[in-house]
Amino acid sequence: MVNGDKMDEDDRKDVEELKEVMSTLKETVPDLIKGIVDALYSAQNAEDFGKQVANFYKSMIDAGMDKKEAFALTKQFMDSRDIVGVVKKMLSSGDLKDLKDLKNIKININGEEEEED
Repeated sequence: MVNGDKMDEDDRKDVEELKEVMSTLKETVPDLIKGIVDALYSAQNAEDFGKQVANFYKSMIDAGMDKKEAFALTKQFMDSRDIVGVVKKMLSSGDLKDLKDLKNIKININGEEEEED
């Protein structure tokens, strides 16, 4: 084969490999994403999260904080517990330095955050 023909053959192989990869991704990624979303946003996880938020707000009120301040802190509490929202915000801003804040957080199967030692 002439050098130019060899490049064409290599390019064809690369295109075929890319097609195979894209086909595999097309078949697997949607189910993977659905599984992740279902795990993060199951009814039980949502109910547990709602209870955590309500308990946090109640503890602020019980501690003597006024409702406006308690609401603001509760909103911050909710935002800090929304892992998907945190990652989405970092990715959309292009600022990945905040990922270091997540390195010691693990999510257990109940969707609760736990600080690792």
